[in-house]
Amino acid sequence: MKAVIIAAGKGNRLWEKTDKRPKTLLPYDNGTILSRIITNLSEAGIKEIILVIGYNGHHIENYLSSGEFDGYNISCITNNEWDRGNGLSVHLTRDKTDGEPFILSMADHIVPVSALKRIIDSPETANLLLVDPKVDVVFDIDDATKMKLENDKIIDIGKEIAEYDHIDCGVFRLTERFYRAMERALEKGEESISAAVNQLIAGDDMKGVFLESHESWIDIDTPEAYRHALEKLKT
Repeated sequence: MKAVIIAAGKGNRLWEKTDKRPKTLLPYDNGTILSRIITNLSEAGIKEIILVIGYNGHHIENYLSSGEFDGYNISCITNNEWDRGNGLSVHLTRDKTDGEPFILSMADHIVPVSALKRIIDSPETANLLLVDPKVDVVFDIDDATKMKLENDKIIDIGKEIAEYDHIDCGVFRLTERFYRAMERALEKGEESISAAVNQLIAGDDMKGVFLESHESWIDIDTPEAYRHALEKLKT
């Protein structure tokens, strides 16, 4: 199975900390946020990674060519419209995923290998999203994307929904149907991944794969979240 990582955006809330480099290149553990995501995907069984770059993407290309990733099968696609909705970045990969299910990961969400394996190996044929039921321990819950589920079926999603019982961990397993949903969203002038996901939810085609009680993840979207992520490495 292939994985797509979208790293095209500017990362406004961490811009000053990254010196105009994409935030996925921030130091993390013994490497960077990006290297941890790539390593975790590889350890979970992913054989090929498609990285969508955009804002100052040459920094990522230089990083990938440094030798650290020798032996990995990683290719880059450039989204020249990186300042538009993130769904455009995923849509650019359609010809690269060969009509097969693929993993989609944000470039700032770090999730454990065990959870990645569970979503990769799921026998479900629906589109899938890794979700965390532990809403009371999620860092920066106000900024998190929230969901309402019935059993494993996602029935509502959004940052501002009033009723929710799970949190979006930023890792999907998607089918060709996602691209068709993205096209319908684009026809309506909606460019976000969430717009396509809402199309899938409306068609009962979006289910959750659950994070287990001992597993944790982090969305590194703000300076505070980055400091929190670094503190967690010490525990």
